[in-house]
Amino acid sequence: MDFAAHDHHDGCGDESVIDAPTADTGPDYLQVLENIVAHLEDGLDHPEIWQLLSAASDAEIAELRALTKGLLGQQTGTVLKSLSVLLGILHALGGDRDGGLALLDRLAIQTAHCPQIAGALFFVQRHGQGGPSPDLSNRFCDSPFVKFETLMDGTVAPCCSIWTQQRLGSLDGQTFADIWNSPSAQDMRASILDGSFRHCNKQRCSFIIDDVLPTRDAVTDPDLRHIIDANVTALTKGPRWLFLAHDVTCNLACPSCRGGIEVADEEQERRFAIIERDVFGPLLNAEGEVLISVSGQGDPWSSPHYRSILRYMSDHDLDARLDLHTNALLMNEARWAHYPGLERYLPSVNVSIDSCTPWVYATVRRPGTWAKLLPNLQFIAAKRARGDFREFHINATIQLDNFHEMPALVDLAETLGADSVRLYMMQNTGGHLAQDFAHKNIGSAHHPLHPAFLETLRDERLGREIAHLYDVANWRARALTMTLPSDSLPAQYSLLDLHDALREAHGMPERVVALCAAGRTRFRDDLDLLLIEANALVELGFSAQGQYRLNERTALGGEAITLPRR
Repeated sequence: MDFAAHDHHDGCGDESVIDAPTADTGPDYLQVLENIVAHLEDGLDHPEIWQLLSAASDAEIAELRALTKGLLGQQTGTVLKSLSVLLGILHALGGDRDGGLALLDRLAIQTAHCPQIAGALFFVQRHGQGGPSPDLSNRFCDSPFVKFETLMDGTVAPCCSIWTQQRLGSLDGQTFADIWNSPSAQDMRASILDGSFRHCNKQRCSFIIDDVLPTRDAVTDPDLRHIIDANVTALTKGPRWLFLAHDVTCNLACPSCRGGIEVADEEQERRFAIIERDVFGPLLNAEGEVLISVSGQGDPWSSPHYRSILRYMSDHDLDARLDLHTNALLMNEARWAHYPGLERYLPSVNVSIDSCTPWVYATVRRPGTWAKLLPNLQFIAAKRARGDFREFHINATIQLDNFHEMPALVDLAETLGADSVRLYMMQNTGGHLAQDFAHKNIGSAHHPLHPAFLETLRDERLGREIAHLYDVANWRARALTMTLPSDSLPAQYSLLDLHDALREAHGMPERVVALCAAGRTRFRDDLDLLLIEANALVELGFSAQGQYRLNERTALGGEAITLPRR
């Protein structure tokens, strides 16, 4: 194995990056590890290293694995993290794929946004599995070359802000030109052109997960073709996609997003006015069509700043398309009538709802109410059916309170005639989320309801074309291949078989909840299953979630029951 020394070994001088024991640990392999760690210290993905390791012999893998494992306890900081990631890779390449995945899964939970951990996990998931390749060197993503996404801290991202932590610059104190071709912007573009995608979170980007990135040779757009052929990172043309997410003003305080209602104050509004004049004004009136998306944070109908931009668009005939991202509580027929010019842009409307029942919606979209939302969804659906809107999508962030509604969200999307339902896993963005994230994070293998989450993901409705699972797809893929509680049942089990299994699981509430979740993918309206599941949830300490199941039971015709809290 030939690992060249790292060219940018920042802060390490000539000293070893690994605190090695004094005993003989094989100097050649120790040097290999030092070189690998030197490459990994930047925290970015390095698929070239994973690929090189995959070509090593079994003996080399075994030596590196043993040495890495022996050194872990003596390390701290980035060295500890780098060796842990490496150990996950080596476990998988050394024949213990499940162990490698488990180790990397734990690291991903601790540092969800790290592209290096995500990239290593992506490699292990795909390497040698006969499906899509982990090698993206012949793929192309146009986002860093066409997108300008503003964020609530004033920075600008080259694509979805949870798909990469790379930032191009800041709206405050920088001109558009400074941001668009900044060193960070060019470094991001270079990572696409060199095929590493090292800044990208490969566990979050739906284009990578769904394996839909085009090959470089398949790109026919003249501007992008020139960029690829000439390896261009400094662009002469501006963005084609302006995605606004810098104003967090919203009429909701969704627990998955924020701790309370947030509204821009007078100072922020003055700042937004300057940004609107100096940055967005030139972009809105630039030559060439631009897609304008509003808003990735907050709600466009709650924000005076965003409404000002929408008013400008309504009153002027721009060379633009429009994407609206909203909770839809304020997007009714009367309000839409005040912006008649927006229909010339044939808008796409994306509505975040997170639930499809009044009782869960009241918790996850507070202080909104389902009774107010539903007529607005029907209004949007009718506009889509008439062709006034080019697309209509509903979105949900999946967590403890709503994972059981994933199949029903598909049903709702089909009923409304939406183009898709989009499901995303809840992300630990810090702040108010950090203290409760472990309780809400149903995607963690350590969560008591994780088996029930996986059983729910087996529902055939989640495999329909209308269901876009994004990062939820990673968990569904596992759910379809791993052994779950329902696998103890006959292939075509009956309701009687299921109830026999539930009796056998008495005293094991986690298993009971999982079996009920599995059963409800087949026996969707069974009142007994909902009651059994509710009692097991309360036994596990999830009283609110148990009451959700009882509310659903009542809606199906069962008697109203209120469970005692424990």
